[in-house]
Amino acid sequence: MKRILSLAAAFLAAMALLPAQTKVMSHRGYYAHPGSFENTLTSLKGAQDLGVEGVELDVHLTSEDSLVILHGPKIPGSNYPDVQKLDFKTVRSCVLPNGDQVPTLREYYTQANKTTGLMLFLELKAHPTPERETTLAERVVALCDEMNMYDQVTFISFSEHLCDEILRLRPGTKVIPISSSKAFTTEELLKKGYAGVSYHMSVVMNRTHLLDEAHDAGLQTVLWPVNSYDLADFAMRHHVDYVSSDEPQAMLNLMSAVRELNWKQTKKLIVFDLDGTLTEHRQPLTEANRAVLDTLRQRYEIIMAGGGNCKRIYTQMGDYPITILGNYGMEESQIVDGEFKIVREETSPVDRKFFDKKTTELRKKYGYTAYKGEPNEYHQSGMVTFALLGTKADQADKLVFDPDKIRRREMFPEVKEIFKDYSVFIGGTTSFDITPKQYNKYDAVMRYAAEHGYVKDQILFVGDDFADGGNDSQIRLGGMDYIKIDDYTRLPEKLQFLF
Repeated sequence: MKRILSLAAAFLAAMALLPAQTKVMSHRGYYAHPGSFENTLTSLKGAQDLGVEGVELDVHLTSEDSLVILHGPKIPGSNYPDVQKLDFKTVRSCVLPNGDQVPTLREYYTQANKTTGLMLFLELKAHPTPERETTLAERVVALCDEMNMYDQVTFISFSEHLCDEILRLRPGTKVIPISSSKAFTTEELLKKGYAGVSYHMSVVMNRTHLLDEAHDAGLQTVLWPVNSYDLADFAMRHHVDYVSSDEPQAMLNLMSAVRELNWKQTKKLIVFDLDGTLTEHRQPLTEANRAVLDTLRQRYEIIMAGGGNCKRIYTQMGDYPITILGNYGMEESQIVDGEFKIVREETSPVDRKFFDKKTTELRKKYGYTAYKGEPNEYHQSGMVTFALLGTKADQADKLVFDPDKIRRREMFPEVKEIFKDYSVFIGGTTSFDITPKQYNKYDAVMRYAAEHGYVKDQILFVGDDFADGGNDSQIRLGGMDYIKIDDYTRLPEKLQFLF
């Protein structure tokens, strides 16, 4: 740890001009703190609280085919040498060194699902026979199907048979082989249908072309174990997607510092969301955050990209002179000769009968039949706001309705499926925004960038909801650099490094 921190300054200087896309995977969760232990729910919760982008875990079958999480095969603190030879009741009776029980994969999924942006790297452990490995693959795929976890899961294994079985059972699933000795060719990885490759550092230190070629082919790369400055430096220089580390906190701090330095030197366009990022929902722009915008515009171009219409955003910001991409890019406003002006406005026809029918069905199913005002807001652009509390709901009621968005995230998969020909976002405090398919913040920003001579690497997006379904989610999915604001009152602190 001390070595990492002592070399941080040198690392920052060396990495200042390099892309900083490498993510941190917490090896067996975050267990390097009191009261935790590897591969437990405690270590998973620790990783979630820490804010890593990935967690590695190890999956075994018990003798009667239960799925449990343990590095194994021995259960620490017990006399049992092989978890695969025990029934679940016996495994569950064991107490790990921190007092936890051996968790099931179902329990792990349930906890992980509370952090939708977290990627789980499921290491499927080798089993004695191909038949047992096939059973493991079948059980894991069945649970993923049941709990709809594919967006959060990448399967990894030293066993190529297990990797191939997952793809046989569910073609297109993210599967990555692990290697501590074999060097895979890019052609072999692509032919097998693998999403990438995970290498021990010893495989690639003198064969860096393996990483470079995989990266150029669009394959994901993972490097392990990465617990030092030197390997972090190596991983970032070769654009490794994930580093698996037993010291995730140090890695996060180090890579965050590198990323911030890089962004200050390379970013030219900063794009802001409004509600939840610069202000409370539908509330005026705060003086402190107005001052942040004033400071940033001396060094960068700054614009807004919102789900609301341009005039509403402009008014809410106290007539702040800024370009606005409204309604997810369906309109654009600029300040022309000191005056607010709509310079582009696109519209799309709306089938109101269809929307009224489907949103009424959803209201009845989820119990939102009482509302104030209209049930839906039909914008002139063609965007539709499905307002669960109605278009005239009291502000106080709206703020306490769903502050953590759990209610709407529960509904989101069904709303998305019903309106599958549209783009669907969790908007505001009580609503869903539904736009024609081609409109979202990512495409809106990239359109503006192309028109004004920016490339994606020069853009930084500042928003509050990048999780699946969030109205900033397409920014994350599009691979644009972003900063997540959890508390708009702390925006000056979060962005100070850009000043």
